[in-house]
Amino acid sequence: MDKGVLTGCNAEQEWMLKWWWRNYSKHNDYPVTFCDFGMSPGAKNWCAERGTLLHFDPESLALKKNLSANWAKQVSLSTWNKRALWFSKALILSKAPYEKSIWTDIDCEILKNLSSLFELVESKDGFAIAYDSEENAKLAKSNAFLDKSVPVLQAGVFAFKKNSPVIPAWIDYCLSHLETEASDQTAISHLQAQFSFDITILSNKYNWLTPEYPSPHIVINHHTGASRKRKLLAEMEWNG
Repeated sequence: MDKGVLTGCNAEQEWMLKWWWRNYSKHNDYPVTFCDFGMSPGAKNWCAERGTLLHFDPESLALKKNLSANWAKQVSLSTWNKRALWFSKALILSKAPYEKSIWTDIDCEILKNLSSLFELVESKDGFAIAYDSEENAKLAKSNAFLDKSVPVLQAGVFAFKKNSPVIPAWIDYCLSHLETEASDQTAISHLQAQFSFDITILSNKYNWLTPEYPSPHIVINHHTGASRKRKLLAEMEWNG
């Protein structure tokens, strides 16, 4: 298949599936692959009716706390519990069935057609991603998640070609640094700083990190963080 979109979640996050689909399908009809990281049987069936399913078990990573990591004392219990899920996102990308793929996290609100994003993977290494916000980058570095000189990428939205060398390199980097990297996002940031792949840096309109400040130019609102998700849940109409 030429072009398609990927997203994914586990049972804890699947309450956003219908909301994600409703926003996506208002503006797009590209095929969708849902990545199952531990969904309930009902959610799996719902996804299979609307797209295809890929499966990855985060528990297969058998991640343990590594208290010697530079960032280990800065994180909450919830961060330790979510790390396997975060890495699972990167590790499943080699199974993407499309020539050009877009990944959006399940907490992304798609507001427009994604055709322009597909066209931004024409860099030499066939990969496109946005920087994180200055505020988030500063916090990540102050908590030792990232080296001080590393440009911080935001891995909630990205696009890639099937033959992009970034994908296998990201997977290999994650697997070889599971004990020292905090997440897939810190891994891709350190990887890019080390190898300088020829990639496209996306405008933040494709990964807008402050949905409380809307703009007509935004393509994807990203409702990051627990407080934004609580607000989203309170506003959500669960219409199926």
